[in-house]
Formats: sequence, C-alpha cells, structure tokens
Amino acid sequence: MKISSASELLARMIQGEVSAADVATEHLERIKRYNRNVNAVVTLDEAGAMRAALHADQLIATRGPLGPLHGVPFSVKDAFETAGIRTTSSHKPLASHIPARDATLVSRLKAAGGILLGKTNLPELAGNPQCDSPLFGRTNNPWDLSRTSGGSSGGSAAAVAMGFAMLDPGSDIGGSIRIPAAFCGVAGLKATENRLPRTGHIPHLPGRPRSVRHLLSFGLLARSVADLQLGFEIMAGPDGQDVEVPAIPTRTLSAQQRPRRIAWWDDFDGLPLCSRTRRALARTVDALQAAGHIVARCRPDGFDFGQAWHAYGTIAGSEIGLGMSWPERTGLTLAGHLIPASQPVGRAFLRGMSASPGSYNQALNLREQLIVTLEAFLDEWDAWLCPVAPTVAYPHCKLGGLKPPPRIQVDDHALPYIEATVSMVVPFSLTGSPVTVLPAGIEDGLPVGLQLVGRRWHDEELLATCAQIESCFDGYTLPPLADETPDRGS
Repeated sequence: MKISSASELLARMIQGEVSAADVATEHLERIKRYNRNVNAVVTLDEAGAMRAALHADQLIATRGPLGPLHGVPFSVKDAFETAGIRTTSSHKPLASHIPARDATLVSRLKAAGGILLGKTNLPELAGNPQCDSPLFGRTNNPWDLSRTSGGSSGGSAAAVAMGFAMLDPGSDIGGSIRIPAAFCGVAGLKATENRLPRTGHIPHLPGRPRSVRHLLSFGLLARSVADLQLGFEIMAGPDGQDVEVPAIPTRTLSAQQRPRRIAWWDDFDGLPLCSRTRRALARTVDALQAAGHIVARCRPDGFDFGQAWHAYGTIAGSEIGLGMSWPERTGLTLAGHLIPASQPVGRAFLRGMSASPGSYNQALNLREQLIVTLEAFLDEWDAWLCPVAPTVAYPHCKLGGLKPPPRIQVDDHALPYIEATVSMVVPFSLTGSPVTVLPAGIEDGLPVGLQLVGRRWHDEELLATCAQIESCFDGYTLPPLADETPDRGS
C-alpha cells in the first residue's frame, strides 16, 4: 500500500479502498519486522492502536464525525507524556513513569482521529544531537546502520523514514527536529517559538519547576509538506496551560502559484561544508531558478553568526543549567573555561551555566537585535535557504566520561563535536524563527536535508512557500533497508 500523504490515506479510507484496521496492522507489522535494526520505536501500544483503528472504521461505516487525521497512524517522541503509556524521556529515574494524561500535542493529534502506535527513541532528556538512550540504546540511521540518525528526535525521524508512522511530533532547542530530518531524509517543521504549547513535554521533569523560557520550539516530522501543514494546523494554538502561547488563529492559505523569492547562504563564519551537502544545495538552487523562482545568494546585513552563537550559548547554558544540581553546573562551567575560542558554541554554552544576570540580560538583548535584523531581511524574501549541518549523518560516536567530545570529520576537516553538529541550526533557535527541512536528495548513499527559515509567526506562509517549491527538492525516498519486498509500504 503506497500512500503519499495523510489526506490521501484518509480519502482512501472514506472511499472504502482500505480500512483503518488494515493500515494500523501494516504499520505495526513493519515495526516488528524492521525496528530491530534501527531501534526507532521503544514502546509499542499494539492493543491500544488496534482498538482505536477499529473505532475509526466504525465511525466511517456509520457516517460518524471524522477528524482530519482519521485513521492515520502516528508515533510520539518519548519526551511527550502519553496517558497510560510509559514516558521516560530516556531518563533512568523515569523508567517506569506512566502519566495520567497526554501532552497537549498528543491529545490534539488523537482528537483529530490519529492512531497512536507507540513511542520513539531519544537521548537522555533530549540533550544530544545523537540518539543514544541509556534506557533503550541507540537509534541507527535507516540509510546506514553504522551512522547516527541525529538527535534528539532521532527515533522520530527514523520511524517516519522507515514507514513506521506517518507523523511524529518533535521538540527542537538546538536542531532536534531539523538535524534528524536531514540525516534520515524526511521533512521537518520547527514552528515559531511559542506557537505550539509545551504542556506535557519532558524536560522539565514532572513536579520540578520549569527553567527553560527561551529557544525551545515544537513541531513534527513527516514525509511531505502537506503532512507538515496538516499536523501544524492540528497542533497549533493555546491550550490554557502554556500561558506563553498567544491566541493566534491558524490560517489556511490559498495555493497561490507565483514566483517565490528565495535567498540562500552557505558560509557560517567559515565553517567547512561537506561535498555531499554542497552538491545538493547547488542542485536545489539550480532547480529553483529553472522553475522560475527568484533566487540569490545573500545574507542579512548585520546578522553575525559569531554573535548568534554567543547569545544562544549564554541563554541556553544559563536556563538549562538552572535545572541541574550545583555540582553538575559548576563542573560544566569549569570545563567551559578550558574550551578555546575556536569552539564558540560549546564554549558559550558551558560558560553560560554560570552567567551573571548582566551577561544573561545582555544575551537576551542581543537576541532581540538579531531577530529584528533577520525579520527585516525576510520582509524581502519568502524564505532563507541554508544547510542544516556541516556534514551529513556521521558514524556513531560515544560521549561522556572524562574524555573530551570527539571531533567529526567533514571531508578533510576535523571539527569539534558541537560545531560539527548544531552550529548551523542554533542561530534560528535563538531567533525563534519557523524553519522547515526538506529532503534534497541522496548523495553517495546518504540523505541531505536543507533548512528554509521564515518570518516569526508566519508559519503558514513558510509552509505555503515550501509546498510550492517542494518539487524543486528531490523529496522523500524510502531507505533500501525498508524496501526488501515488492510492496514498498506506506
């Protein structure tokens, strides 16, 4: 059963071509067959999924009310609480944690008719750009099991890429949606900061005060822009609990076809870019131009990546550090003073653990200036196209202990771990901008994804732009690992 989008799947269910129970069964069988290799799904709710699917079929048969996700299978990053289903955030003290209620994003997907299949893997407390869990082990990249799927939503991206689920909500404070989407060859959306409610997301830990007040955004992984649009419309808006989410109504934009204005950029303060990514970026720029869109290589005047890295690290280190114990925070701060200036992101983050109120406030003011600069630039452009990371998915590497983080090879360059992984995504975490990632092709056997940045609070406009230009990207391809039979799956 080959399905291109959630809306197409729903149409086929209504027409009686396929049942929700059959769809759920097929997805569950795919998980059982292939998950042992990629380790994307860590908790499966087979009985609950089949009950929900049978109920969905009954509603169709009796012409009951149908939601926009009616009968569509989805999975959930294990950082989001799920009522009656284990939710751990890969944190050992939460190994047996079973919440009494769903996170808001989960409840909205279920209320729209989605069928929850299970939970997907992540690193401990969503704190690593690789997906290696102390509870469940590592998630492998569907294109090369020896490489990372990215993090922290690595299980989510791998599950969507493998056809285990059609959607999976994610969270992103430093590329946690965008990096896995790029590494696994799927589409991703990081919505505007505070556009989607965080209620029921771990961290913060249950019963503990919240410390992170900036930079964290939510969104989802899917295989097409149409499904990103659908998921965003369902999940967006205030819930009466996350008071920082404004009452901005979602807008359904007409499919207006016009030449789009796309700026692009590839130089993040001289960081190297691997040849695979350069080829995919060049091919995409050529395709956009050939399709009649207005394309130019340019950047906002005054948008300094060094300043962005410093401000991001100071704010993130300070706020995340508040949730740590004093000995942990002190140890990390001391480590930060040993990091050279050639590692600006990691240095700023660790030193931010002990930032003074004045330094923290200065970083917030710098954030504000950079937001104004980027927004003014995007008044003239529909989107800003950039790489997601200096390199494609890299081989698994271990972190922790007394050893410094490993360096990542980017062609002939060995980059520090943090700079090699999050340097090109955190500037747009800092600005709270909406960002999509679209799959831009398979280069030498590995996917390349590119990110498109839009104006804050204009998520719908960014998604509409992406829907029009999606054909200029190579798009989603089913990994060979999941393509062993004539039936290519959904």
